[in-house]
Amino acid sequence: MKTGTILITGGTGLLGKGMGETAPKGVKILSLHQRDYAVEDDRAKHIVLDIRDKAKVDQLFASHDFDAVVHAAGIASVDYVERHYAESLESNLVGTLNVTSASRRAGCHFVYISTNAVFDGRSAPYAESAALNPVNKYGRLKAECERLVQETLKDYAIVRPILMYGWNHPVCRPNPATWILEKLMRGEAIQLVDDVFENPLYNIQCGEALWQIVRRRLSGTFHLAGRDVVNRVELGRQIAKTFGLDAGLIRPVTSKAFPDIASRPPNTSFVTRRMEKELGVKPIALEEGLGHMKAHARVKT
Repeated sequence: MKTGTILITGGTGLLGKGMGETAPKGVKILSLHQRDYAVEDDRAKHIVLDIRDKAKVDQLFASHDFDAVVHAAGIASVDYVERHYAESLESNLVGTLNVTSASRRAGCHFVYISTNAVFDGRSAPYAESAALNPVNKYGRLKAECERLVQETLKDYAIVRPILMYGWNHPVCRPNPATWILEKLMRGEAIQLVDDVFENPLYNIQCGEALWQIVRRRLSGTFHLAGRDVVNRVELGRQIAKTFGLDAGLIRPVTSKAFPDIASRPPNTSFVTRRMEKELGVKPIALEEGLGHMKAHARVKT
């Protein structure tokens, strides 16, 4: 695929922003988001559409000729899903069914964006072939969406990005890195857990990897992650070091300090061999990704 139109559902998120910033020349991006807010973005055309509305999804596909669909929409807050499961079923499962059905009829290459939350965190690092065993409702819901894709489509890829960081659109909720950064910049003390491990993924690298999958119409399952396996305390300290902030504001705690939130798997770090060998994207160190963020701080505004 040299040129064409790509649909990204949930395209105002960190993943969609990463794809926009790494988009090949000549490719047009149509991005969907549910909330009625304006997005300043010259890399994509953004429209408001609720993917739970099958008629509107079908109308969208009837009026466009998409070369590929990257489906990232759906409620992604682990704790919100735990407390609002019925709404989350509609957003994730029903929405995914509507988009997959339209994609199948249109003959689009389909890329489903899943999560590391499909694993229980007890057998890291995880390769793409590892057995799924989620420990919370969000993970179980995403695993079910993966099964839906596998059983209803032929031309698809399942992509599991791990904890992502980078500059998000100002209208969108912060990601862990920008949340930590904002707290430290205000001089606020923060509690970060030291018993949950991931290898954080810079959203620019996520975009580069996804474009390889889209352009080459690759199939199968892909794990996307950074080089360094860290806990949130280590993530926070590296952010403080990179941006010249006070790491002493960070208070290490265990997950037991947050008894009201959903269970988290202790270590869902990924094996990135397929990302490196098949996609040609070498995972970068956390220090390098955060350094790139600092050098490109204007992207935030």
